[in-house]
Amino acid sequence: MRQFYLETEPDHLPRPGEMVLLDRDESHHLFTVLRGGRDPELELVDGRGHRLTGLDRGRDGKRARVEILTVETDGEEFREPRLVMACAVVKGRRFEWALEKAVELGAHEFLPLDTELGVVDPGPGKQGRWRSIMIAALKQSGRSWLPGLTRPMSVQDVLGLRPSDPVLFGATSDDASDSPGSVANRAGLLDETTGNPPRSLTMLIGPEGGWSATERSLMTERGARAVSLGPHVLRTETAAVTGLALLQALREQWSATGQG
Repeated sequence: MRQFYLETEPDHLPRPGEMVLLDRDESHHLFTVLRGGRDPELELVDGRGHRLTGLDRGRDGKRARVEILTVETDGEEFREPRLVMACAVVKGRRFEWALEKAVELGAHEFLPLDTELGVVDPGPGKQGRWRSIMIAALKQSGRSWLPGLTRPMSVQDVLGLRPSDPVLFGATSDDASDSPGSVANRAGLLDETTGNPPRSLTMLIGPEGGWSATERSLMTERGARAVSLGPHVLRTETAAVTGLALLQALREQWSATGQG
């Protein structure tokens, strides 16, 4: 059964028996791409951690009418710690690739970073395209949570969002001689996984120009933990994927102890 994205109001969760409308893009996919021999029963996700099933009830103009059959909460998406990726904006498709992979790797929130040594001006007007890419990745990966996507933020602003939760940041091998596993262990994160998990884990990934002295000072003062993501020089989008894989491993460590 193929998965469709159901756009809903933030304060409304459809109930069984309720009739809803898919947006035009999803309706086009249903009517055109999947025409002929499709199953009338549909699998839906609302991007807020709910899985729904529904029946195709035909058209309402250019939009598909769907009768909701069942509604379930996806507990996996609400398990703590939630994963937050803060990534410097880089050129075009490379940043879009990072967005796509962040969804696939389980990020719950994506914070584009406007860094001091970055060479790309994020500019306005890209949010719609970025969100479309993330919705496509949501459907492809079978997730039910669409990561929150903010406007580009500074490192200082990101550090102020969750002052009590652990933060890691990508560093060069010269600046952080530890491997991902050893830096987490030495910083106490792996030991902490025997206790209650924090609400979130955040990874900051900088631009190819690196962090400025001011940004590094801000992160150090905040208690953020520098981590080398391997012995080689990584592009920003590759570092983002590697960093998220580390966060996911730490999250699973908490789950293995029965605390997450």
